[in-house]
Amino acid sequence: STLNDRLVALVAKIGEKISFRRFEKITKNDDEIFGTYKHMGGKIGTVVVLKGANEEVAKDVAMQTAAMNPTALNRSLVPQEVIDRESKVIKEQVMAEGKPEDIAEKMVVGRLNKFYNEVCLEEQAFIKDSGLSVKDYVKNNGGEIISMTRFAVGEGIQKREENFADEVMSQIKNS
Repeated sequence: STLNDRLVALVAKIGEKISFRRFEKITKNDDEIFGTYKHMGGKIGTVVVLKGANEEVAKDVAMQTAAMNPTALNRSLVPQEVIDRESKVIKEQVMAEGKPEDIAEKMVVGRLNKFYNEVCLEEQAFIKDSGLSVKDYVKNNGGEIISMTRFAVGEGIQKREENFADEVMSQIKNS
């Protein structure tokens, strides 16, 4: 059956509207392995692809991805606009503390490294052994992280914020 057929059947069965908003096709080579993890009864799901590691290591990395919510696999995959925005915010905070600009620049570098440790899966402290980064844990077990995917129920749904007064004024102006 098609995905649409399954979706229609599920809607008919549970009586709730379900929409299929996002997906990712994940592939692997023969020398790679999938690691999967569902958290909170399936409200968070992760899939990682590792090369040269075993299923237990892959599942540990998938669990890390579910729990710590990294936004990128490594530094090179963090979008430049995110880095620029973070750098600007950090610099403004440091300058507001009264630090000279040359010191502020050095502090930006240090705080950006801390930022990377939070948002990059490979740089995060491994949950089961905080003395290791996730990358080192995988490497120590003969592997390499190829990709990660994380989805959470409701993630990315933007609520529309409406201002009734602005809406009325715009209608008055247009009439």
